[in-house]
Amino acid sequence: MSSDPLDELLQSWRPEGRLPDEFQSEVWKRVALRSRIALTPIRLSRGTWATVLAASLFAFLLATGQVLRWEQERSAALRAQYFQSIDPQALAAAQEGRSP
Repeated sequence: MSSDPLDELLQSWRPEGRLPDEFQSEVWKRVALRSRIALTPIRLSRGTWATVLAASLFAFLLATGQVLRWEQERSAALRAQYFQSIDPQALAAAQEGRSP
C-alpha cells in the first residue's frame, strides 16, 4: 500500500453540500444535446465534390507525369553509363569530360 499522506486525506474527504435533485438528469440532457450538435454529418455540395475530385485528379496526373519524367531521365543516364562501360571511346571521352 502507498505511504503517501495524500491517499489518506483523499479517502477521508467527503464533499459538503447537496446537489440539486435534477442535477444528474440535466447533465445527461446537456451531454445528449451537445453530442447531437457535435456529430452533425458533413454534407458537401455537388460543386464541392466536383472541385475535390478535379483537384485530386490533377494532383494524380501531375505526380504521374513527374514520375514518368524522372524515369526517362534515369533510363537515359543508365543507358549512357552502359554504353560508356562497353565502348572504350565513350569511356575515354567521359573521363576527359567531353561527349563522344
